[in-house]
Amino acid sequence: MTVDLRETHPLRARLARAMVWISRLPRLPTIMLAITFLAVLIGPAIVPHDPLQPNPANVLEAPSSSHWFGTNGFGMDIFSRVVAAARTDVGVAVAGVTVGAVGGSILGATVAYTGGWVDAVVQKAIEVLQSFPLFLFALALFAALGDNTFNLVVVISAISLPWYVRVVRSVIAPLREAEWVKALQNAGASGPRIVVLELLPNATSQVLGLFALSTGLAIQVIAALAFIGLGVQPPFPEWGSMINTGAPFLLQGAWWVSTFPGVAVVLVVISLHSLSRFFDAETRGIG
Repeated sequence: MTVDLRETHPLRARLARAMVWISRLPRLPTIMLAITFLAVLIGPAIVPHDPLQPNPANVLEAPSSSHWFGTNGFGMDIFSRVVAAARTDVGVAVAGVTVGAVGGSILGATVAYTGGWVDAVVQKAIEVLQSFPLFLFALALFAALGDNTFNLVVVISAISLPWYVRVVRSVIAPLREAEWVKALQNAGASGPRIVVLELLPNATSQVLGLFALSTGLAIQVIAALAFIGLGVQPPFPEWGSMINTGAPFLLQGAWWVSTFPGVAVVLVVISLHSLSRFFDAETRGIG
């Protein structure tokens, strides 16, 4: 009789499922996101031009072999700036969403396991927070905290956390009365151990799907704030501010100044949304 070790080792079973997920990831969005995160990690070090160096001799140069995405109104290379801006937009979004995901997942699982008035109070607080329009809430919070990158991460964390509380709670709450949970309690397992090691893994696919979706939304919020003059300020590269500064040149026919950073936002957000839909399908057992 052959024994499948994955059946007797939960960690191996989870690793095996992870490998299956990786092999089934949508190809084009995964490639796009891999390129994006490569740009975040090493992009500024390998770009062909200094993204902060103006060149008056090459102002508004159209895309060419020397400047793949053309140049802006100061002669800065747009390709180099788009790549460098990925570190700002994606880096801040991932940092903020990660904090919100960790905090929200733990809080959601904890209140689901605890139940009672604690669960009710947290749910009401989350409903109040989510009653505000997302961008207006982010704008008001960012204006109150102050205009710097750290506070931008705090804002992204604050708008992300309620989503994870609700999603994780919805997954964990039905398990609170499960027989295996009762058995762990009778065996003397502590509440934090049950929550973190036993309950939270059941929401893995939901959290991963929400992470992709909320990261895409966070990138849109960061770009929108920069577009209206908040957050990262020119000349430092950021996709939203690059779209804004390039808008006046559209009437002069210099379409590339705003178009390429806009395309970067669209491609990354669509790729993240596709990844989110993949995890949602996995959760529902579709495909």
